[in-house]
Formats: sequence, structure tokens, C-alpha cells
Amino acid sequence: MKTKLLFFSFFTVVFISCNNKTVFSETKEGFNANQWPKKKVQSFSFAINDDSKYYDFILTISHVYDYQFESIPMEVGITNPKGETEILRFDLLIKDAKGKDKGDCLGDLCDLKQPFKKNVKLSKGTYTVHISHQFNYDYLPNITSLGLEVDQTE
Repeated sequence: MKTKLLFFSFFTVVFISCNNKTVFSETKEGFNANQWPKKKVQSFSFAINDDSKYYDFILTISHVYDYQFESIPMEVGITNPKGETEILRFDLLIKDAKGKDKGDCLGDLCDLKQPFKKNVKLSKGTYTVHISHQFNYDYLPNITSLGLEVDQTE
């Protein structure tokens, strides 16, 4: 029995460590009254140490269940180690064509992940990503957290 348990534990550790492709993950929480003010740009910084790989950028967001909008207009600025900034504009899709939440919902909250830049070769160095919404009002309602993940492309 001990041998089986030891083997299972070893296999689990090896399996988890081999499948971890995430090189950066950070989530910003604490949006006052679940409102993301338009002027509050969220910033993330991370380092790339392996320039032989390709990477995916993934926006993560948590929102109140049954969100009132189908999508959120977003703007992302990615500044590379040379100081050059690329601006990306896209709609973060909250609901599918049938009006169903695209995120994983549990209780009153839904967690959504959406890639916005895929299979990108990055140079070594520090990157800074600025994320803002382009919603037409002073704040975006019913947002509880916002994050960024950078994963190695499979």
C-alpha cells in the first residue's frame, strides 16, 4: 500500500510540473462596489527568460452572474523590453450567441478567460501590459477582478 501511495504521489508531482505552461499569472481584486473605473488602468509586469518559445496572452475577468452586456470593449497595450508599445483593441465576449455566460459560473460569480494574442515569439526581458476598458461610461459595473496570464504555447 505504501508503495502504491508513493508511486501515485510521485506521478502526480511529475504530471503537474510537466503540464505547467503558465509563465505569469496575476489577478487584481478589490474593485470598490464591483465597479472598474474607466480611468483606472490595470498594469502587469513580467519577465521572459526563454526566447525560444512561443506565448499566449490571456485576459481573465470575474463578473457578477447574468452580466447585463454581451461584450466589453477592451484596449491592451503591450510594452516590450525595447520600450515599444503595441496597442490591441478587441471585444471581450461575455455571452455566447444564445445569451449564455461564456465563463465558468458558480453561485453569483463567473470567471472568464479569453486569449487576445496567441502564438507570439517574445524576446528576453521585462514586459508591461496595460489593460483598460473602453465602456462608454465612467465605470464598468459588476466586475470583481481582472487578471493576465501568459502561457507557453502548446
